[in-house]
Amino acid sequence: MSLIYPRRIAAVFAGLAAAVLIAAEPGPAETFSALVRQNDVQVTGWLEAFPARAAQPRESARLLKMSSAAYTHPESRWHHRAELLALMERLVAALAARQNKDGSFDGEFAFGNPQSPPDSGFALRHLAQALALLQNDGSGAAKGAHGQLRPLVERGAGMLRTGGVHTPNHRWVICGALSHIQSLLPAAANVARIDDWLGEGIDQDRDGQFSERSTIYSGVTDEGLLDVAINLRRPALLDPVRRNLEFWLVCADANGDLDTLASRRQDQQLREPRRLAAYYVPLRYLAIELQQGQFAAAVRTIERDDLARVTDYLAEWMLWPTLRRELPASKPMPDNFSRHLPDSGLVRFRRGAVSASVFGGGDWAKVHDISSGLSTNPTFFRFSKGAAVLESVRLAPGFFNLGYFRSDGIEVTSDGREVRLGQTQRAAYYQPLPAAARRPGGDYALTSDGRFYSKMDFPHRPRDEKQLTSRITVRERATAPGEFELEFEIGGTDRIGVTIEIAFRAGGRLAGGEVRPSEPDTYFLKEGNARYTVGGDTIEVGPGSFGPSRFSLSGEDYSWRNGQLRAEGVRLYLTGVTPFRHTLIVK
Repeated sequence: MSLIYPRRIAAVFAGLAAAVLIAAEPGPAETFSALVRQNDVQVTGWLEAFPARAAQPRESARLLKMSSAAYTHPESRWHHRAELLALMERLVAALAARQNKDGSFDGEFAFGNPQSPPDSGFALRHLAQALALLQNDGSGAAKGAHGQLRPLVERGAGMLRTGGVHTPNHRWVICGALSHIQSLLPAAANVARIDDWLGEGIDQDRDGQFSERSTIYSGVTDEGLLDVAINLRRPALLDPVRRNLEFWLVCADANGDLDTLASRRQDQQLREPRRLAAYYVPLRYLAIELQQGQFAAAVRTIERDDLARVTDYLAEWMLWPTLRRELPASKPMPDNFSRHLPDSGLVRFRRGAVSASVFGGGDWAKVHDISSGLSTNPTFFRFSKGAAVLESVRLAPGFFNLGYFRSDGIEVTSDGREVRLGQTQRAAYYQPLPAAARRPGGDYALTSDGRFYSKMDFPHRPRDEKQLTSRITVRERATAPGEFELEFEIGGTDRIGVTIEIAFRAGGRLAGGEVRPSEPDTYFLKEGNARYTVGGDTIEVGPGSFGPSRFSLSGEDYSWRNGQLRAEGVRLYLTGVTPFRHTLIVK
């Protein structure tokens, strides 16, 4: 399962969709055959034009795994074909040339990770699967390819037994890769290293989230734990995978998109949505192994609507017989609830085709920094209705250029229908230093004001403090489930400009609102309501509000880096001045 890489270009999807039409309710044999045909489409493309991305070891290993699946599967059009064997030999040679003396591979060029155990773990997982497929095939040519590939895996195994990591999911990547290698090339040291990492404990919270809270890296973690559970026969490791999959069912929209607001990684703000299909193999395996009907329903939905997104998984179907068994009967997936996920700082609502999320679990209040591994997304509300998606609602008071509102926490009423968010921002003007703290040369400590650093020795100065308190209450309407009131109350310092930013996913039509000159896809909502329509689905927001406008929203923490935190898509703005009270309806 290559869950890191985004699924390939739309043209490929279109071709795959045409190539793999299957019954609305396919059995495992039909799905298996569809995956074979789908894999063949990819392999055919590589034979016609060797892919440039094969220069990356991880990608080269993934292509080798998928090519090995085609070469060894009797239904494949490329079964035992000499031209495919030549491609596989070319990939093995390229990998051998890129493998370091210690058995490692370097990471992707963009990240510059030399001799990287984690990147090697991703690659070696694919290589071990390819080795297993070739070993199971047993033909003379497959044995030759097996003999060329085996030394790469052996060298890599030694490095995985000693190499380190730098993010939480990397531990489980290495464990998963070692478990595949252990099933082929047994060594007590492989299991000992897996047990070392597992001995740290699995980083899963009460919600079922792993610590990175990421749609991307939760999938990687599920993959690694599932590998160990299957290959080392440790069924207890299926439980954290099950809990994580249950979490993502709650965070899935009706169309299969996943909510990413709580993420601590790059998917907290994506240009393309992450899909439930990224969890296809864990969902299918656990649906069958645990007879879990909701997982089975999710799998059937993926196989009906998203099969073109799971091209990489033919090898798993060939190596793990459980995947080829019948699914249990479907049970309805959760689609009518309000659910507080306290460790994620997230409240999720589903009312059929309508989904909403309220988020107040960012790391900003605790850490106040912008860095990979921290949740800093200022979006506090997201709403979808069928194909129409309101990706984000954000608030930015123009108070000392402190940037967007980020809640200090989240409070939920007992009935789950009302969610309260809040933040108090503080800034100060400084008085002269007391005589005892003064230095004749004027050389004072370089200290932080909370917004910037200066050689002003701020901690020793008397402060004239200003503050602004923002309160947002998100309320599901009791008489109209699936409709929401966003009540804003901002005050503490008067005459501060306030901007509410509403961003819709691109692809629809906005009716209402006034175009902002020189800004594409940017509108004011001065009064009345606006309607955003995609196909037959419409989201309505309003009423509008208008006061002195302010559009430099990200704050000094971003601006000094020459960066921005701008919402993508079609943007609609409401503005006002403190003291500010306004109720926005979203339906």
